[in-house]
Amino acid sequence: MATPPKLGSVDFLSGQPAPVQPGAPAPADDAADRLPAKQVAALMALRGVDGVWIERDPSGQRVVVIHYTPLDQPTHLPLQVNGLPTRIVGGEPIRAL
Repeated sequence: MATPPKLGSVDFLSGQPAPVQPGAPAPADDAADRLPAKQVAALMALRGVDGVWIERDPSGQRVVVIHYTPLDQPTHLPLQVNGLPTRIVGGEPIRAL
């Protein structure tokens, strides 16, 4: 049996990633944890952005996480989205394993 590929750094996650099981029910859908599609599209259109999601920080506050690939300083990314603070993560491209 082949050894599964090793994951890169997952320090941007608030917890351990949950494995996806075929046929498993989707997590509870909370509209407060989703951005409007138009807003996601606008953020994804920014140079270097290849992922946008909402997660909760250790205190439980929602933050908009923006995955940014280039290693340069992202001065063009927003500090807030929909009144929520942003957190910039990344440095390496997101790619399917």
